[in-house]
Amino acid sequence: MRVFKLERYFARYEFQAKYLLSSSDCESLSQAELLALAGDDTRRMWEELILGYTESQGHPLLREEIAKLYENTSAEDILVAVPEEGIFLAMNSFPG
Repeated sequence: MRVFKLERYFARYEFQAKYLLSSSDCESLSQAELLALAGDDTRRMWEELILGYTESQGHPLLREEIAKLYENTSAEDILVAVPEEGIFLAMNSFPG
């Protein structure tokens, strides 16, 4: 198997360089830093979070927030899919 040069580059420099201009991810935040940006309602939701399944279309609040990003769209128009389901649906919808 050929060496994946980009991965070798990251293995060498990712945690040593002061600035990385070639990263494919965003700058990470600690959980405390992220929650410091949240409003009271959101912070309370996090504190009361239960790790379990939500509705099969996605959590209603998440769907509402996504719908607000678009004109003439309601939460009922939004479907949230986890990556493997989204990839499966996309790959099975392409012709050929």
